[in-house]
Amino acid sequence: MILSHLEDRKIRFIVDDVLKFVAREKRRGRTYHAIIMDPPSYGRGPNGEVWKIEEQLYPLIQACLEILDDDPLFFLVNSYTTGFPPTALENLLHATIGKKYVNGVIDAGEIGLPITKSKTVLPCGIYGRWVKEE
Repeated sequence: MILSHLEDRKIRFIVDDVLKFVAREKRRGRTYHAIIMDPPSYGRGPNGEVWKIEEQLYPLIQACLEILDDDPLFFLVNSYTTGFPPTALENLLHATIGKKYVNGVIDAGEIGLPITKSKTVLPCGIYGRWVKEE
């Protein structure tokens, strides 16, 4: 957090079933000024539940909006998936957070690792973000 100059901020890192966590926080009446999420492309829960980003990302974002503060700073989705295009994520953010919070800017793109010798980029994921306009 030092590199981001956030060492004096109250930041929580949650490693939990996100939908259960969000439901608990909603019941407790807690809200957050910013959310950073890094959902997997695919996964299985302890009881065989299947997670597919293309099916579960929309409900996940909708659930997170329920605990986002009335005056949020930002909302970031980062995923190391190559099967979900940045345009789809950007459209999803416009359909969710962009409708609820109109005072922000949305953008999305690819995450890549530069390959120095060939001056190319190895695509390895996507990001999408909503940032409050100042």
